[in-house]
Amino acid sequence: MTIKNFKVFGYFISLFLVFSFFWFDFVYAGYQKIAPGDTVTLGEFVFDDDFVATTTPCTIGITNPSGVEVTPSTTLMDANNDGWHYYTTTTAADAASGIWPSIMICGSVQRGDLVIVDKSFIVDWSVVTTGTIKEVVDESLTVATSSLAAEITKGWTVTLSDFGGTTVNTAYKATLQVLNYAAVPTDADDDPTVAITTSAGSSPSPTPAVDMNRDSAGTYSYSYDIESGVGGVWKTVVSVIINGETIKRTDYWSLSSTPADVQIEVTDKVIPEITANVRIDNMGTSESDFYYVYCIVSSEDNLCGGNDDVASKSGTAYIDAESFTNLSLSLDDVPTAGTYWFKVKARALTETNWAAATEQFVAESGTVIPPVKPSPGGGGGGGEATPTIPEPVVPIGACNVADFNDDCKVNSVDFSILLFYWKTSPPFANTRVDINGDNKVDSIDFSILLFNWGATGTTASNNNERFHPVLPIYRLENRA
Repeated sequence: MTIKNFKVFGYFISLFLVFSFFWFDFVYAGYQKIAPGDTVTLGEFVFDDDFVATTTPCTIGITNPSGVEVTPSTTLMDANNDGWHYYTTTTAADAASGIWPSIMICGSVQRGDLVIVDKSFIVDWSVVTTGTIKEVVDESLTVATSSLAAEITKGWTVTLSDFGGTTVNTAYKATLQVLNYAAVPTDADDDPTVAITTSAGSSPSPTPAVDMNRDSAGTYSYSYDIESGVGGVWKTVVSVIINGETIKRTDYWSLSSTPADVQIEVTDKVIPEITANVRIDNMGTSESDFYYVYCIVSSEDNLCGGNDDVASKSGTAYIDAESFTNLSLSLDDVPTAGTYWFKVKARALTETNWAAATEQFVAESGTVIPPVKPSPGGGGGGGEATPTIPEPVVPIGACNVADFNDDCKVNSVDFSILLFYWKTSPPFANTRVDINGDNKVDSIDFSILLFNWGATGTTASNNNERFHPVLPIYRLENRA
């Protein structure tokens, strides 16, 4: 069974964002703070599932504190070969103070890879500029105006990866990099330590904090296998000692404890009712009720929901841990034949992340076309004969004589097979196309196909041999 779809496994993240660069600010953790008129660079290192740097296109959107979009959300970010995606912008000299919401997006739901990261920053008139700090340093002042100024003066930069989220039976991964005042990777005083806290506020094994692995100068990594756990937001705290001073970095990430997987196969494409076999897997370690939504849309980019679905429904299903359910889902409001997309999304009731699948199909008309009998025509010439086409004789318990592919349906598939052999000479690889046995595939065979259009039937259970059609008998009538 071939499934033509795209998947997003619950909260599976196929792009990991690493090295979230920001100035050290203990008041607004993770947010850069700049003065009006200053320039800010928003960026992330983007890696694929194997932690290989990728230049997957990413976009950035920036809104000012009043909610006015100053940078459209479709703005492409620059990307380097090492995976660094970035966007640099300069605020106006009279820029409003406050948080400037900024969102970085990489990938798409349809492909199954989607990452959305908060890259917001703060504009604050009270920020001391770098030039001011330099003047303070030159004058050998020993009192820093803030913790931010103190760390910039020291010249050390410590960055912790932003993992985003994952599911049970996978691994959490973290990377830390330490740069000295010259932006050169430099080892800390000792290996950094990692402490993880679950969404319930407890510490999973291993506990207490463990050391990160040193990969190279100033670069450390850590991997934690998640065999089970409570879904929700988990926290990672990394502590690193530089010149005798302890610096901590925090990463908040989401764990999906009962992720879903969805597969689709459209089985009945005849309008107005379209039916698909849908399999929903519970990939987690605990049983749950799963909520699912399914729809038919006329555009691949259209998501289920809203008022623009051709048809849509929803339901729930209980699925045991590491098990699945098969559903036959039908939508009966497809008005016309044509190209559509059958979409399904599902999630455990306790989860917020959806798994989704899509299959494109061509809806067919179920109208039966009546046969066309040739008229005798004008003119003399007595003795000339014109064939009339009676209903073909179909053996009881066998597929129809006009069913060329043995699916016991006479439809567009059989019409395509007939066209393939049209006006060809025997022997025919598919002998059924010559329905009347005259060693030709022509309009007579086509008329018989039309007469049987839309017919269905199944082979009798006691008929173990391949059906060979009994040919219809034709009568020659003399023209008047």
